Amino acid sequence: MAHSPLIGSILERKPFSKPSAPSEATTKTGFPAVQHRSQRAFARARGQPQKRARDVPVVQSSNVVPPPRPVSTSPFEENDWRVQIEEENRRRVEAMTEEEREQEKVEIFEKFGPSIAEVLRRAREARESKQKKSEGEKVGTEPSSSNTPASAKTGGEEAGTSLSPPSSPSRPRSERTRSLTSVLRSSSPSPTSSSSTRPPSRSGRKIRFADVTPSDIHVYESAPPSPRKKALALPPPSASDDQVVSLGTWKPPAQFRSPVVPLAASLEAESEASQEVAGKVGALEEGTPEDIRRRFFPTAPANDPSLEWMRGTGTAEREPETESSTPTIRFDLTGTPIPAHLSNSLPTHLGLHHHAEGSHAGYTLEDIFLLSRSTVPAQRASMLGVLAKIAHKLARTSVDKKKGIPELVGQEIALRKRLLAAGAEAIGERASVGARAVELLWECTSQWDEDLKSVDGVETKDLDRGEALSSLPLDYLLPQIANALSVAELPHESLLQLLAVLHRLAQHSNSIATEIVKTKNLIPSIFQRFLLTPIPPTDDSPFPNPLALKFLCLLAASSRENASALVDPADSLLRFVITLPTSSPYPLPLATQLLSETLIFYATLASYGFYAHVTTTAQEYFLQISKYIRSADCQSSQLRGAWLRALEAWTVCARDPHRTTPSHEVLWSQVVGWGWAEDMLELRIQLNTSDEETWARLWSALAAFLEGAKVNGVRGGEEERALVLGALKDDFAFGTQKQVVELALKWAREALGKLSAGMRQGILASDVPSLRDVDRHAGTLASAMRLFLSCFSESPGDTLIAPPFNLPFGDLSSVCAVITTHPLWTSLYTPQSIPYGHLLCRPLSTLLASYLQLSRKIPGTSPDLWMAQGFAILCRLFPGDEAVGERTVADIAETITADFLRARGWSVPEDIWEKGGMDVIVPFLTQSLRAKGEQVIGPAWSTPQSIATATTQRLPPLSSLQPNDQRDYPLPLTKDWMFCPLDHLLKSGESEVFKNLPDSWNASEAEVVRATLLFVRVSQEVLRYHRLNDFLMSREEVAFGCMKVFMLEHGQQQDDSAEEVFRDTIVGRLMTELLAPFSASASAKTLKTPPPSIHTSDSIDVVAKRFLGNAVPFYQWYTDFVGLYDAISFAHPLFARLLLSPLSMRYPADYRKYLWADFNHVLRTIRTAPEDVVTGSIAEYLWPVETDAEVVGAYLRALVKGSLEGFVRLVAVHHIACNIWPDLGSVGEERTKKLLKAVLVQGGLEAIRDVVLYRQNREGTVVLPPACFEQPGKWRAQRLDFAGKSGEDVRERLTNLLEGKAN
Repeated sequence: MAHSPLIGSILERKPFSKPSAPSEATTKTGFPAVQHRSQRAFARARGQPQKRARDVPVVQSSNVVPPPRPVSTSPFEENDWRVQIEEENRRRVEAMTEEEREQEKVEIFEKFGPSIAEVLRRAREARESKQKKSEGEKVGTEPSSSNTPASAKTGGEEAGTSLSPPSSPSRPRSERTRSLTSVLRSSSPSPTSSSSTRPPSRSGRKIRFADVTPSDIHVYESAPPSPRKKALALPPPSASDDQVVSLGTWKPPAQFRSPVVPLAASLEAESEASQEVAGKVGALEEGTPEDIRRRFFPTAPANDPSLEWMRGTGTAEREPETESSTPTIRFDLTGTPIPAHLSNSLPTHLGLHHHAEGSHAGYTLEDIFLLSRSTVPAQRASMLGVLAKIAHKLARTSVDKKKGIPELVGQEIALRKRLLAAGAEAIGERASVGARAVELLWECTSQWDEDLKSVDGVETKDLDRGEALSSLPLDYLLPQIANALSVAELPHESLLQLLAVLHRLAQHSNSIATEIVKTKNLIPSIFQRFLLTPIPPTDDSPFPNPLALKFLCLLAASSRENASALVDPADSLLRFVITLPTSSPYPLPLATQLLSETLIFYATLASYGFYAHVTTTAQEYFLQISKYIRSADCQSSQLRGAWLRALEAWTVCARDPHRTTPSHEVLWSQVVGWGWAEDMLELRIQLNTSDEETWARLWSALAAFLEGAKVNGVRGGEEERALVLGALKDDFAFGTQKQVVELALKWAREALGKLSAGMRQGILASDVPSLRDVDRHAGTLASAMRLFLSCFSESPGDTLIAPPFNLPFGDLSSVCAVITTHPLWTSLYTPQSIPYGHLLCRPLSTLLASYLQLSRKIPGTSPDLWMAQGFAILCRLFPGDEAVGERTVADIAETITADFLRARGWSVPEDIWEKGGMDVIVPFLTQSLRAKGEQVIGPAWSTPQSIATATTQRLPPLSSLQPNDQRDYPLPLTKDWMFCPLDHLLKSGESEVFKNLPDSWNASEAEVVRATLLFVRVSQEVLRYHRLNDFLMSREEVAFGCMKVFMLEHGQQQDDSAEEVFRDTIVGRLMTELLAPFSASASAKTLKTPPPSIHTSDSIDVVAKRFLGNAVPFYQWYTDFVGLYDAISFAHPLFARLLLSPLSMRYPADYRKYLWADFNHVLRTIRTAPEDVVTGSIAEYLWPVETDAEVVGAYLRALVKGSLEGFVRLVAVHHIACNIWPDLGSVGEERTKKLLKAVLVQGGLEAIRDVVLYRQNREGTVVLPPACFEQPGKWRAQRLDFAGKSGEDVRERLTNLLEGKAN
């Protein structure tokens, strides 16, 4: 294939031609014609090629140019420039002094090596021989005139030179400048000839394509990186530098490895090689890698890695590629991992070798992250796109380890952080880089947790494992997103992805949602870009996006502050209200969804008491919407539900107009005048049994209307109730609404059954569909009960005489009982459960709260049954249900009276009732149900109180509701919540109750403790009586609650011990009664051995965290408790019983060390019998055998030097005997011998007898004293034989004891 010359269209001028005078352009004005710039100079020049070729200007030199030397066509003269240079160099050398010549030689040898002279000599000989050979070929060959281009002939005639000089061998770099003669010799085709590289005109241009065969297609390997760029080498650290940290030893690839040789041998080999190089250079083929190395890199070793590029991939020796030799995963441009066995065999044209290690196809993650910061936009965009694809697959891996990229299992959290950082860094870029950065952020946020797209009622912090989203620089990211939405240079798809990213960030936490709202121009840009589109829409304008409205609802629900900020732009959304969906310029489904989301947004604002005035300003349009929804034209259940939700929210605002912001935005008279109740009742005609959710919304909205009528209507809303009951009563008896309730009960039972069957480790993602079904049916039943309760005006304590309408009370009670005791409540807090399960359980707690109010109205419900239901359901409430909890607690406390207890045969001292009974603790109980922080979560059903006080409508993350942590949110209550008045007494200095007690409250500390313990005992008795055992307090909870009573004396200065609360007779009696069910004597199961390996209840240190928190460990509490016992107890028996709880083998040895070693002097005052120990298993104190030498030594000292009694003596004897006698499991003969001798030397007769004769069962039943010292068996002879190994004196001393003879 012929190559076009590098420089074309060059014409040699005739030196004696006269310059032509420039032509003068004539114009009317006499001035030169104006040349407009409407056409580029380059384009104008292309249009006049012929003129440029014909009118070549002639340059006249100012100096006299001598005639050119006749040019000879001899091929020998082509090397005249070499002769000239050699002559010039010879003259320069002759003019040098001897010292200068020697200096030049030294510099040449240092630069090119000692063999440079021989190399140059042989190179010259090779060049001369090659030149002679080419001359011989030219002499015998006469070029054909037909093969000579016309342009070449023309150029030759004009220049008078040879047209194609022979190519010379490769030259030194210093000879790059060509002489004037050589330039003149090289001619190029004339621009006017047909073979010119640029034809004068494109009009006559003809394009022909050659016939391509498969052999003409080649795959070229990627070009190697330039070897000229040298790496920066840092000096090695000094030996005295102690801060040096080794990063490992570099292991070169196989092709670079060479055996290590000593320095002297290396220098000798190099000297020999330099002597041989002269003889080998001439024999090398020119252009080979070795030839290039010896010519241009003579000092570099043969295996220098930096010269590997010259050899190519085919010449290097490589180890066979295996899975183990390439552990680093590599990806192709689609983000798909490349198997290791293919990484070394894929061709280079796939674009997978453009990285530092070019021998393997594909990019490692480090390569991709590095290239994602490239300064080349196309390369950076490509790599960001690859990262987005990897993120998509990695998100699937985090859900299922077998999907996505299994090779990266366990690295998802760390990689997600890096991926987010890469996307955030490039978010401000334009064009494809910015679009790919947005896609990467979208994959790492919105698409990472696809199941969360519809989860808007809870903060999702718990899903952010490793705090990937929390690590985002929002102060940089959010302004960049605002700018991108404002400028809108990115594709519309990228803008939608940005909206999804913002939605996911707002789901993460309320604080991020607040930052989004506060970001300058972000909310206006969202309105402008996704909602305020042109009306009517143009061909190139997008439709409004309902996702933007959902995003605004999420922001408003996150905090009252955000909702207030969104009130002003809410007016612009009326564009979706003023036009019915059937008349909208948008498609009917889109118009319906836009109207539905707008109504939901207005309802969200109304849940804070905001923007209720829209009902007045847009009254005409809402009446129009109401008419449309009640007509047969409306087939959207979503729109009906949104309309009913908005009516309910505005009705609550009108119930107490003083609670809205600003006040009196909507009045009750307006609600009645607009006929909302009549419109809602008319909607029933359009509904059937399949519209379950719409029925639930309708009943809830009607209930809100009747609740408001009780306050604002005439005679407590009598007329309004008659209106509603007249329309509903018969339908609940035998109509559609009855069927809806019955179907909801049936389907709720089925869904609960599925959950019970499939729930093993927790609430899993596979349980979500069934749980959502339960939620839907629970919401329907709760709304029906709310409507039922709103239809009468009796006081809460009265029983119904005649129900407003029929409800299946028996079925409702059974379903609520199943829900209350369902295992999903305990599974909610397991590590395997989904982190938003409490949001799905909230409709269930709402149903239970409604049933609790209804149960008290049902005839046949006894006060103790309702009380038991109340204690159980209080543990199922969530944040937002505080008002229900406070009302329930107050009602329970009001029910516990002297008459109530006497009727059930419970004897309670009259002193409690004389001091106020339960009234003294009601302030503590109700205050304990309120959140400690500033966050007030709105209830599921808004109330006039909640719209004024709620700060958010979203539940907190599940991690903040863990039952065994000190929480800011008391709900859901733990089973020991009844001890909360003692918490306020222990922390009276910081308790809010003491700051807000009424002036009439006047109770002593002892009176508060009495009432608290009585309240606790009543709760346990009614729960046990009605077999609600799941809600009974555990042994550890009761024990720690009683420990609080004793710790009231900690830090108190009292001169009279009679003032100590725990010495009060009533207090002591109540604590003894509380601990009685948990004593060893209460059940024969406590004597079973071995002890249980799995404990069904939390340990006492875990229970204590609810009160102590993480800052104060239970060990510190226990040390204070032991010190207090030593200081003031005077061997108080109940105090001593509580000391023993953390001493079982279930707990760390530190507790046993503290009491047995540090406070061993108090052990003689502990006389607790084994039957009185507060434990579920005596064996927990005996097995496994104590192995801590310090504790065993403490047991020995206490036994031989003290007077131990009761249970503590049994524990000491057991562990000493088990560490001595092989039949009890002792190990280490020397150690046991020493321990036996210590007992015999230091112990008295009674201690020796107990240790020698003690025998215990490992399985079966624990043997208590004195039976454990009287067991017969062969073990006596075995122990005597073992005693003989310790010495004959030991054997003789123990013979009488072990043989049964008196000593």
